[in-house]
Amino acid sequence: MDSFSASSLSAYFPGLVDVCSNDDGQLVYVILQHGELILTPEHSTETDSFSIPDKIHFQFTIPRAAEVLRYFAQEDHALYEDVIFYLKRFSALDDEQWAIVAHFVFLTYLHDHPGIDYCPYILFNAVPERGKSRTGKSISNVAFRGIHLVELREATIFRYSEYFHGTFFFDLMDISKKAERGNCEDILLLRAEKGAKCCRIRNPDEGPFNDMMYFDIYGPTIISSNEPLQHILETRCLPITMPNRPGNYENPRPEMALELKERLTAWRAKHLTKTFPDMEPIEGISGRLWDIAKPMFFVNSLLPVDSRILSESMLAIASEKEESRKDTIEGRLVAIIKEITSEFALDRFAEWSIKVSDIRTRYNQGKPENRHASSPWIGKRLKSMSFRNRRVKGYSEILITDNEYVTLLKQFRYTTGESAKPNDSLPNSLPEKAEQDQAILREVESGRESAQVQGQANLYFNSPSEREIYEECLEALKQTGGMSQEAMEQEAYKLLEESRKYEESLSNIEFIEN
Repeated sequence: MDSFSASSLSAYFPGLVDVCSNDDGQLVYVILQHGELILTPEHSTETDSFSIPDKIHFQFTIPRAAEVLRYFAQEDHALYEDVIFYLKRFSALDDEQWAIVAHFVFLTYLHDHPGIDYCPYILFNAVPERGKSRTGKSISNVAFRGIHLVELREATIFRYSEYFHGTFFFDLMDISKKAERGNCEDILLLRAEKGAKCCRIRNPDEGPFNDMMYFDIYGPTIISSNEPLQHILETRCLPITMPNRPGNYENPRPEMALELKERLTAWRAKHLTKTFPDMEPIEGISGRLWDIAKPMFFVNSLLPVDSRILSESMLAIASEKEESRKDTIEGRLVAIIKEITSEFALDRFAEWSIKVSDIRTRYNQGKPENRHASSPWIGKRLKSMSFRNRRVKGYSEILITDNEYVTLLKQFRYTTGESAKPNDSLPNSLPEKAEQDQAILREVESGRESAQVQGQANLYFNSPSEREIYEECLEALKQTGGMSQEAMEQEAYKLLEESRKYEESLSNIEFIEN
């Protein structure tokens, strides 16, 4: 039994198809047993007995048992198209968006299937008067136990979740702000994952452990919001941008969806025990998006619908999500890493490094001084993005391999352009050096980045900062005068090599001391 079970009243238990009404208005459990539907006002297991709560507690239309039985006994090949036709009565979306919404409706009837672990949120985000609420209500009316909520009250959400395991339609102007004010962030973040629970302290006087209660809040979710969602919450959503198409649409009423709910309830009964085959991720859909999209493809396998429209719809969402990532802090850092890598042709090598201070300098360009990010802050952000970090001669830098770089650009929808890598292996592509330069060569061969100065075939830098040192020395020599351009360039590079040797000696001293 759930956390609230002070009595045997129950509207949900594993294996229940739904609570329906008889011809005389009595509520009955509809249970699937040995391929047949059984109607009963009570249900008992080896450990518990259940009876149905009063009808007043069901804040959604209740299917008629006789109609569910009728549709269960026959094929219903037009169900998907009829769901689409019903939805189009109340608002306008593109065909790809309708495919997402329709599959979601079917998913609400199988969200508790043993083979399904996630349930995505449908997000309607647009300015006022675009039909978000009307569309959300039309979906919740036809969805499994849809409940329309205009407030975020954790006590209500906990009870509705545990009592009914239904579909929630959160219809708020700014749901992220409401969740923060109502301490409901964890509820919204966890509803997408089966088995996730929220913990609350309810009885502090009862001592350790006994003072804690855990609430199951998993379930299908629809969100309507005028304001953008918090980033982490948005990753659990399939966003539907409402097009600007004014029209004379019908107002959704619960009774308008009753027949479809009965047909969908029969569809639930037919497929509640089906086994889903293993499914590999679709190219272009990965990470959390694939986690929440996979159940939609499971549903598609049960419908007489070509999977291509669902695939194309999901790929469009994937593209939008990846494109929007460029506007995040992480997206900006990746752009800077690409900028530095391209500028110094670092992707010629199997591995290279970039100083955090160099990334910070570019990140702060064009910002007021009081808004500058610190190197530790940049470093923590880079670490959270799974970059490996090391300290070399007092400087913090990140290490990047060519495979990691390609993956990173793909995730943030950047193109690598033409490869700057030579066909030959790295050691053979470098010019021969004197014995005194072998230490530098070993650094390059083990992963230090190297970029060639334009117009100077014999000058190489191990990092962007080394090029800055070279240019500073060259500028200082220009101020003194009396030397040709070629002589100044040679002298500046000689000073850089002396700096390298000095830093190399300091590094050796540190190694010996450690």
